[in-house]
Amino acid sequence: MESNESNLRIERDRREQELPELAVRVLSDFARIVAAEARLVESNIVSAATILLDRIYFASILMVLAASGVVALVGSLMLLLHHWMRWWQVLGIVGIVAIVGAEILRRRLIPPHPASGISLRPS
Repeated sequence: MESNESNLRIERDRREQELPELAVRVLSDFARIVAAEARLVESNIVSAATILLDRIYFASILMVLAASGVVALVGSLMLLLHHWMRWWQVLGIVGIVAIVGAEILRRRLIPPHPASGISLRPS
């Protein structure tokens, strides 16, 4: 019986000696997993930021191109109208048309605010 108890005690002592080494291995594995996940997140963020910047560049180029086209069209319209009217009349007409057009576009493109009391659901 005593030999059995001594074997259990030796086994228990060996396991207690292995616990710090096991803890170190668990922590090192955890650190490697966290580092790998950090590299994955970093690569995903970098690629997403690159795609976002590309889209912003393209959108800004298209907006500048469209704005220059609108300015050219308004200028040509003003010069055409100037053949029949004075400049102050032409500028007044173009200004009124621009304000009315902006209001129409605002009402069509921007949805009403939910706090305004307008409900889209039928009662």
